[in-house]
Amino acid sequence: MLRVWAAALLFTIALQGYIAFRPEIPQTPVIDTTFLDPAVEGLIQRTLDEVRATPRSGAAWGKLGSVLMHYEFIDETVTAFERAAEFSPDDPRWPYLHALAIDTINPDLALNKLRRATELTIDRPDMPRLRLAQSLTERGLNEEAETHFKLLLQSVSTHPMALLGLARLRQAQGQLSEATNLLSKCLNDPHTSRGAHAVLAMIEQALGNVPTAEAAARASSSLPADLPWPDPWWSEALVWRVGRKAQLEDASALIDRGAWLEAQSALERMTREFPNDDEPWYLMGWAFNQLQRGPEAEKALREHLRLSPQSPKGHAQLAVSLLSQRRHAEAVAVLEAGLKLKPTWRELHSNMGYACVQLGHDDDAISHYRNALALDPNYIPSHTALAELLARRSRNGEARQLLQRALELSPSDERLKSMLKRIEADQ
Repeated sequence: MLRVWAAALLFTIALQGYIAFRPEIPQTPVIDTTFLDPAVEGLIQRTLDEVRATPRSGAAWGKLGSVLMHYEFIDETVTAFERAAEFSPDDPRWPYLHALAIDTINPDLALNKLRRATELTIDRPDMPRLRLAQSLTERGLNEEAETHFKLLLQSVSTHPMALLGLARLRQAQGQLSEATNLLSKCLNDPHTSRGAHAVLAMIEQALGNVPTAEAAARASSSLPADLPWPDPWWSEALVWRVGRKAQLEDASALIDRGAWLEAQSALERMTREFPNDDEPWYLMGWAFNQLQRGPEAEKALREHLRLSPQSPKGHAQLAVSLLSQRRHAEAVAVLEAGLKLKPTWRELHSNMGYACVQLGHDDDAISHYRNALALDPNYIPSHTALAELLARRSRNGEARQLLQRALELSPSDERLKSMLKRIEADQ
């Protein structure tokens, strides 16, 4: 009997000790989802339920942080990633995503989180070390950045992002020959080609090789945007971007990449899902204008303006679609309506100038081109269009001044040089 009593006493003491010293169940954050897109609200509530069901799961807290980071819940995102790192201290995803979430608001802490993620990954994947090196470069911590770029190159000697990063450091240090050598190895990679040509143009300019510099600059401007380097953890987190805003951003990204059919499909799906939303129609019209498909652009933009009749950008793009169809008088009426809404928009004045020229209303065209230049003195097409109009009226002195100013903005523009020579010959 004594033994039974003693065992019960020991159990009671042990239980009391566990109750006294066991870790507290972490509190699940309270998220106000009242005004959120229903798809976003549902996702957040489901993720919160997962955390409540497994409050000591690093994966559950990490998923919550990965969701919240897309919807401007900064404090709650930070708390979630801190909990994730507490319960899964060896998982590099959580300090990495934590760094991305706070990079613009707390760059020093973000750097430390990237350092921690880099330690844990050992370059599998390599994006934490690459992003760390790039962030260090942006903050002027070049010596530490160089170390990480070199470590990437030790693993993969042809790593194009590391080559470009190191080339930029060598350029800043004035070691132009070595920078050029590094660039030569990444000029043709789709992840670095455009950026590498831009750096090469600056180096050749500094060396006084003007033709080579201009050729590199032209190549950079003509190349497509560099592809992003593979980032598996960020790609995983992107899955949690849902709702209207995310769909618009994705459609815009498709347009920027030239994936027109995919963008069109995404936007048409949005017009069905959000029938009272004007923005998908605007993006669709803008994309069709870029493709010079005026009738299709017009249809989309008229629907945009039906839903949002006070949209200056809608009027501007509708006018573009009409001008592409040579319906100049209709375009003028649309542009006039747009200018009433936003009289300080250079694009509206420029397009009005063009439309007036096509209709033979040169005085009105000159007035609008002058307004366009007053609003944006660095827009070269306004300089050239106004110079042509003035030269047509034998006002060559003013035309020459405009072209000289345009050449100051773009010294290598052969068309501007040819125009200026022609006007000077006529004087």
